[in-house]
Amino acid sequence: MTSNSSKPQETDLAKELAQLFGQYKRIGNVFPAFQALKQSESHMLASIVYLCPPGSRGIRVSELSAHLNITSAAVTHLITALERSGYIERAVEPADRRAVLVTATEAGHALVESKEQELLASFRDLRDYLGTEDAQELVRLLSASLRFLQKQHRA
Repeated sequence: MTSNSSKPQETDLAKELAQLFGQYKRIGNVFPAFQALKQSESHMLASIVYLCPPGSRGIRVSELSAHLNITSAAVTHLITALERSGYIERAVEPADRRAVLVTATEAGHALVESKEQELLASFRDLRDYLGTEDAQELVRLLSASLRFLQKQHRA
């Protein structure tokens, strides 16, 4: 096939990829909102749980802001809502009394753990549906796609 005759196919394939990624977006986030929390609050709680395992000192608002690439004001707004719901606690950092540390409560850890188990069950079902070989290929292709999209985003 000449390069001229493959161009319409390449364009069709690009459109198909765009439509497929759009379908995934319509399905929603892989990690759906927890109970009565907003999606952004759920994401914040999961981040705090993953970054601060039980017994850790906690994480500063500025560290959360940098990790999630959102403003400190947005982080503060989200942790206020999560604190009201009983999923996180704030404490003054002993080494720097001006800084606030955020940690998940037992209820916060339990909620994330339960939702994580639901999520993993869904992906085990997908793995079983695809079979091991296709699931490994999907992981390889999605990883390559993610690297490409992250590179494009930074450019």
